[in-house]
Amino acid sequence: MRALLIFSIVALTFLTAGCAGQQGGGASGGGAQGASAPPVNAPTYSDGDEFAIRLAPEMATALQLPGDLVMVAKHDGNSVVFASKQSGNSEAGALTFEVDPQMCTTVFQYNDTTIKFRPCEEDIQFPLTVGKTWTVVYGASTGGGNYIQQTGTGTVLGIEDVTVPAGTFKAYKVESRHGPDLRTTEWYVPEPIGFSVKVESTAPTAANWELVSYHRAGSK
Repeated sequence: MRALLIFSIVALTFLTAGCAGQQGGGASGGGAQGASAPPVNAPTYSDGDEFAIRLAPEMATALQLPGDLVMVAKHDGNSVVFASKQSGNSEAGALTFEVDPQMCTTVFQYNDTTIKFRPCEEDIQFPLTVGKTWTVVYGASTGGGNYIQQTGTGTVLGIEDVTVPAGTFKAYKVESRHGPDLRTTEWYVPEPIGFSVKVESTAPTAANWELVSYHRAGSK
């Protein structure tokens, strides 16, 4: 079960994958920068915001999900729930994750598997500033009320250009670690996206994905 939880925590990143920011252009790998950039607060979402993501083949296979998913935002009290849209390859809600107002993940579900976090799993900690570091301790459970304690750390490495199917952006590059072997790097783009556009992981089963397109409700 521990191996499943660790992989699930990594997969979760694409949600946290929803967060704050800045915009721009060029391919990833152009040196982190932006130490003087202003702090970036957690994003806000409207019901109906959509984020199309493309999972790496190994991640799609491990989670038994199609490679392409459209995640749709909807509020549930103070939380925001992102649930996959019905498609020809999957049922609505085949992948779902729930976050609190600071974009900290509380629930992650794929197909019939549900992982709950107490208090929450935090790969990105707002406000974002270049050079910021943090450590969080939380519990993760797949049911039965038994939580496995996890310790995570995060660092905002800088701001750099990254290119994904959705376009080229200036992104905050954030690295997080869970345990001795699990390291995840994600590129978060603030407004107008307010979502991570790329995730790479060193997990045994890599949790990698990219943003294909996005649509914020109310925008043309």
